[in-house]
Amino acid sequence: MKSLASSRTINSNQTAKPKLALIAEGGGQRGIFTAGVLDAWLQENYDPFDMFFGTSAGSQNLTSYLAKQKGYAKRLIRGLSRHKRFFHLGRGLVGKHIVDLDWYFDKTTEANRAIDFQTARRTLGQRELYITATNARDRRPYFLSPTGESQQWRELLKASSALPFLYKQGVKLTPWLDTTAANEPAVETDHSAPSSKTDFYLDGGLAAPLPVNEAYKRGARKIVVIRTADAHFQAQSAWVHKLRSLVCTSGFCPKTLDYLVQHETAYQQELAFIANPPADVEILQIFATEKLQSKLLGSTDNDLKHDHKLGIAAGKVFLQQHAEKSFEARKYARRKHDEMNAHRDTSEVISENIVGQLTSQQPDTGQRLSA
Repeated sequence: MKSLASSRTINSNQTAKPKLALIAEGGGQRGIFTAGVLDAWLQENYDPFDMFFGTSAGSQNLTSYLAKQKGYAKRLIRGLSRHKRFFHLGRGLVGKHIVDLDWYFDKTTEANRAIDFQTARRTLGQRELYITATNARDRRPYFLSPTGESQQWRELLKASSALPFLYKQGVKLTPWLDTTAANEPAVETDHSAPSSKTDFYLDGGLAAPLPVNEAYKRGARKIVVIRTADAHFQAQSAWVHKLRSLVCTSGFCPKTLDYLVQHETAYQQELAFIANPPADVEILQIFATEKLQSKLLGSTDNDLKHDHKLGIAAGKVFLQQHAEKSFEARKYARRKHDEMNAHRDTSEVISENIVGQLTSQQPDTGQRLSA
């Protein structure tokens, strides 16, 4: 569990105050559900969070949310992710990327598709954003914070989305590994470890598919998780381990299977944490009311439009159930404040009348005393 600038995990007792965290799960094109939830929140200017964790497509969704680009993620998922240039199985046969993330993120530099990193940086302010990625060398999750520079931020998003086999070895994040990540103190480098400058980074979902435990360790005591999996979904680790054992007995054990096993194990651990969290944390999960129709890749446009609508509906329900409570509390406090002011104003009027009466009688009294 690492960041660009630090190899230590931040413990909860190092945090000044409890924080509210938002976690956006990955899921490829299923991330259009998350886009719908966030679009509903952008419509109402809802953003009370102290820290953000994004995995794969979730990191892209959170960036457009911070950029206040309502509908942006939906447009890219329905457009770029369905383009034949982005996903083509045949390219794998000639040694090229099956999923061309380079082309995808190059497109986000064009004027009509640009991510507004400047607004995202300004909206984030002093809050914390962690983009998850998996180090291809040590297989551990890294929680990478953007420095605010657009190209660095874009490369972190690419690394968080780089699925092994589909995007070859991953993303090399130099020269930004020499830059202190935002929100992280600089620490002494462990010179005994292999140089991180030669490392490649892969999809964050491999090692940190649902970084709820990490959010808790970093001080979050209320955690909202937008899920792209079904509410009753359980990672199928037994099936994955069986597949691995069958394939590897043939003498050919592709590294991709190891990553898949790692993903399943990490997912199970996070589900266990969510099911039995510490007593001092509240975890709220947002699911679709029905099974999402979109897939990791290869979804139809109708499937994507359907799931975005489900996301908008889920986002609105969350606001009704949770945001309105805080709104009612603020309204009640305001009403009490106004009542106290009204009471004080009435008292001041009475006091002024009494003083006025006494003052108006003062000259006569003075004349009598001097007579």
